Amino acid sequence: MSLVSESEAAEIEKAIERIEGKTSTELVVAVIEQSHDYAGPRALFAFGWTLATTLALHYFVEQLSSWWLIPLEVPIGLALYALLGIPGLRRLTVPRALAEDAVQARAFSVFAERGLHRTRDRTGLLVLLSELEHRVVILGDTGIHELVGDSGWQEHVARIVERVREGKAAQGILECLDALEPLLAQQAPRREDDENELEDRVLRG
Repeated sequence: MSLVSESEAAEIEKAIERIEGKTSTELVVAVIEQSHDYAGPRALFAFGWTLATTLALHYFVEQLSSWWLIPLEVPIGLALYALLGIPGLRRLTVPRALAEDAVQARAFSVFAERGLHRTRDRTGLLVLLSELEHRVVILGDTGIHELVGDSGWQEHVARIVERVREGKAAQGILECLDALEPLLAQQAPRREDDENELEDRVLRG
């Protein structure tokens, strides 16, 4: 189940439209299921727990012949691999550094794919929430980054992550957009000839 419902996505889209109506910012909010499939760590965990399970069976179930343990490893391994597909459990199998790198890479990919680096005033802004990893990345093109700075982005990321942990991801995104709106309106106001270069819908993936 997505951390952001359809009705909440509609609220975010209204906020995007409002901000773009007042500023020269081209804003994209992306809420994606995961930034990587993490098949390697998942398989490694399943393999390790399969060995542990068969060893436990061998130790505690003495009447079970060791000849049965080898063929049992296959269904046990498959069952564990499937079980680790549950998002909450899969998240535990992913090393922190790998998750951070994967989400960062996905954000740069979305930024490029959506053409946020090609806006007229270099005012593209991406807010990406990767649900599996419970991580957020905010990327601003040069015209926006100069206004906010690294510490400013970190503050907004922390705000959203805190809300995600509370089960209020959409509220965190909306609070971030509300906080950015006056700064963007003052420092990057909308021009009379501004055009909406990108669609205002929340990007899913």
